[in-house]
Amino acid sequence: MKPIAERLLFPKGRIHQFLVVAILACVFSLALTGRQVTQANWGLIDDHEVFTYLGSDLRLPFGEIWQTLITKTEVGQLQGRFRPTFYILKLTETSLFGADVHLWYLVNSACFAIFLASIWWGLVRFIGVWLSGALTAAIAVLPMWADVWSRLGPSEIFGTASLGLMLFAADAILFAEGRRLRLCAAVALTLFAVILAGLKETFIPVAAGLPAFVLGYAVVTRRLPPLLVAGLGLLLTAYIVAIGVVVVREMRSAGADYYGRSAGPIVTVRYALLGLIDGVARTWWVWVLPIAALQLLKIIPARSWKQRVLESAPAFAAYAFLLAMYAAQCGLYRMLFPHNNRYDFPAMLLIPLTACILIAELAHKAGPHYPKRTLDHALCAAAFFVVFFLVTSHLGQPPALASAVKRNIETTNGFFTEVQRLAQLAKASPDQPIIIEAGGPLAYEGVHSLPQFLTALGVTNTISVRYRGDEPSRGPLLETLQRQLMNMETARTGTLTPLAETWAKHAGGCLSVGLYTRPDPACVGFQIINGLDPAALRSSP
Repeated sequence: MKPIAERLLFPKGRIHQFLVVAILACVFSLALTGRQVTQANWGLIDDHEVFTYLGSDLRLPFGEIWQTLITKTEVGQLQGRFRPTFYILKLTETSLFGADVHLWYLVNSACFAIFLASIWWGLVRFIGVWLSGALTAAIAVLPMWADVWSRLGPSEIFGTASLGLMLFAADAILFAEGRRLRLCAAVALTLFAVILAGLKETFIPVAAGLPAFVLGYAVVTRRLPPLLVAGLGLLLTAYIVAIGVVVVREMRSAGADYYGRSAGPIVTVRYALLGLIDGVARTWWVWVLPIAALQLLKIIPARSWKQRVLESAPAFAAYAFLLAMYAAQCGLYRMLFPHNNRYDFPAMLLIPLTACILIAELAHKAGPHYPKRTLDHALCAAAFFVVFFLVTSHLGQPPALASAVKRNIETTNGFFTEVQRLAQLAKASPDQPIIIEAGGPLAYEGVHSLPQFLTALGVTNTISVRYRGDEPSRGPLLETLQRQLMNMETARTGTLTPLAETWAKHAGGCLSVGLYTRPDPACVGFQIINGLDPAALRSSP
């Protein structure tokens, strides 16, 4: 009988392993993002949508979700995008949680935990709990997560959770012994792929590619019946084609993509090919150098590369899949990576997942040649070195995500406190107009969202926009935003009044709100701080 410490350190049962993975994945997620659950507040960018759906009574009855979906979201208005499942999930959260921001951030942390657990669980059977956990920790501190988990708006939040659930389903299809479990997992994989495809058009390659890869392999190895796979494939294909048709039609009518850039097939294919070359250039050494070194040291037998590819066909197929997904995302975004923001997901998983595949394959090949206990201890030692590297590389400099979370807590509390102060004073002086001072084109989202917050908080004052850009805009997106802001000065909408009309009536006092600029000194001033970095926004797609 093994010592108790040995059994605790190396849990063997799949249930015990799953419990360890689930608990520690939650610990990882909460350690990086958990402070927001209790300390963060509503932010300026994207969060206004929630208050638009809630209305002045801050409620959205479950029975009104469909009407709200059609009348107040892109799904019914088709504003250059088509993300049906994103808004269905968003409205469901709105109905369930209302204006309780703590529950929204708790869902964020849960989605991150699901994704981390899926990576961890997929590696456990090959390299044990601890090395797979160390590699998962390395993925958890990638720079791109700072722009995903320190906000409430990005579609990448649901995207990572959907991909994680797809990976759980894929693991069950490929390795579960029970036929019924494999059948249920195939249906689940298709369902989560449908959700992923409807979250964002750039997720479509993964939503289509992963089920095709896994279900196709399952048919070849006779783990799933071909008829079921064909039916699920037709369902998923029809859904993705429908989304693609709507998005392409919108881009053709606009002459560009959502960000104002050329979206023709030639430029898309060009960036996809560049992405393929770039992906190979980034990852060839992950395979070649370790295998060449191990072969040189005679730790593994000499083989030609053709023989190695044939012997490790599933691993190389998985690597080819990652390359294809990276290239596809480069094509759809029409740019190369990284940008260290949310647009990197899932493209910048290429390098860490390639390393995970290689390590798992080497451990799988070494398994028959060494005692199980020896291999377990070797993998545990490797985990120690990975953790040591992660700790030392972040000494004095916390992970980007931890810094972003801290910054988000500060900016959201500062923003919402100022908005509440503005709303309180505005309701006390309903005759005083509110003038939003827009300091440049990057103030567009704030100008668009601020009236939604004020209306939901019971403000009835007239609201106008004054554009105060002091430098020429660069790029089609910023030029478009500048024109729209200038047009808002004369616009009369459900929330805005023309500036000239408001200015003529401001003799009784006014409330000025500065966005990327100072408020008007002739009015009672409020300074709204946007948590997003303007310099970063200029370089974002």
